[in-house]
Amino acid sequence: MPTNTFFNLPPPKREKLLTAAAAEFARRPCGEVSINRIIQAAEIPRGSFYQYFADKTDLFRHVLRCYDRYLETAVSRSLDRCGGRPLELPLTLFDLVLNYIQENREEFAQFLSILRQNIGVDAGQLLALPDIMRLVLERADWSGLNLENEAEKLVLLDLLLSSAGQSLMAVCCGRAALEEVRERLSTKIALIRRGVESKEAV
Repeated sequence: MPTNTFFNLPPPKREKLLTAAAAEFARRPCGEVSINRIIQAAEIPRGSFYQYFADKTDLFRHVLRCYDRYLETAVSRSLDRCGGRPLELPLTLFDLVLNYIQENREEFAQFLSILRQNIGVDAGQLLALPDIMRLVLERADWSGLNLENEAEKLVLLDLLLSSAGQSLMAVCCGRAALEEVRERLSTKIALIRRGVESKEAV
């Protein structure tokens, strides 16, 4: 977690440091990243770096959390667009994130490079995914779904968000055409719907 000293920096200086760090993490695994290269690119003294972050792992976590904030915003907007209906969330999120990626190709390509360079790292542990699950859990409209408790809601959310995430990665990594992937995601959601939608809601 960055220190208060980091958050008290002028925004352009914070942004320059994070831009330098993201570029470095996109080029090599976290264990091989050079703090010297980051501080040279960010034009800050070495001593200042340790006033902002405990070490490069601390910085790496923060860089990933910056991407995570977009994901949280995207999920929140998708919930608004689909009227809070959990079964509508995956396709809405898929479309919204793909649109964002098309408008911000370089930024997203850098994020993919960071993940590829650190393939052994469980990004799910570093990103605030539990916070996102909690956000959906609290804001979603669960009426019409045959779910008995919060645990079942969380399992359903895991299925829905995982399906959306896998579909997005399939498109972004070029493993399949967009139309094909979206159709497969739609089929997955239809199958899930059969299992959880109450008979009264159909």
